[in-house]
Amino acid sequence: MVTVWILSDLHVDATPWTPPPGPRVDIAIVAGDVADGLTRRALPWLAEHVVPRAREVVYVPGNHDMWRARYPDELASARDLAEAAGITLLDSGQACLVDGVEITGATLWTDYAIAGEERRELAMRVAGDRQVGMRDHRLVQIRDRNGTPAPFRPPAALALHRQHRACIEGRLAEPWNGPRIVVTHHAPHPRSLLHGEVREPIDAAYASDLTPLMEGPGAPNIWIHGHVHRSADYRIGRTRVIANARGHDTSHRRRDGMWAVELENPAFDPFLVMEI
Repeated sequence: MVTVWILSDLHVDATPWTPPPGPRVDIAIVAGDVADGLTRRALPWLAEHVVPRAREVVYVPGNHDMWRARYPDELASARDLAEAAGITLLDSGQACLVDGVEITGATLWTDYAIAGEERRELAMRVAGDRQVGMRDHRLVQIRDRNGTPAPFRPPAALALHRQHRACIEGRLAEPWNGPRIVVTHHAPHPRSLLHGEVREPIDAAYASDLTPLMEGPGAPNIWIHGHVHRSADYRIGRTRVIANARGHDTSHRRRDGMWAVELENPAFDPFLVMEI
């Protein structure tokens, strides 16, 4: 039996949080967005608050981890920092083996096609809008094929999605007799969206429909994700999909002195530990 602690979207830079006391676990899996800035905030926080609580810590970076950074440079620095801190960083489809459990992880990004291929162009245009679209496309940089700094626009996110998905598919195609877990920041199915279904074009920036990967012969036992600030626990094909996002905490003291609790995800469970 292996104990797995599942967390994501803690956003401790926006609203500070410390995990409540609890038992030490075998594996802590954090599915991205601990804080804005992978090397500046997220990994140091994990090293302080999660590494002491788990024998193995697996972190999959989220979109916020790349804010105000240059994507490939940030990841290169983060790999060294994570290794020094005792954290396994899975950012683009790498896999690790812990106590007979295979864990494959990638940020994943999105294919913008969750409402259908015919609506992909619209979804990319909405997500990339410089006024009301995803802030990723204003706050993240990449490098072009010549190594020159360039904006991180939706076509770049789509290209990364295809790379990450191909790596996950390749791993799942390899024979494996033990438990399999896939961890992504972005969601793998529309049921994870805020309303449990696609309702507007911007939803395509949060999830892709990866049903074939969860119905195939190499389907993982569990798929853990973040990004959508809600909790999820459902089954697609042979795979159980789980999300345990803290989201933002805007609780505050009212003018009358009473404390108003305002949690983006009241269902967040800081003690969510599974036994595998």
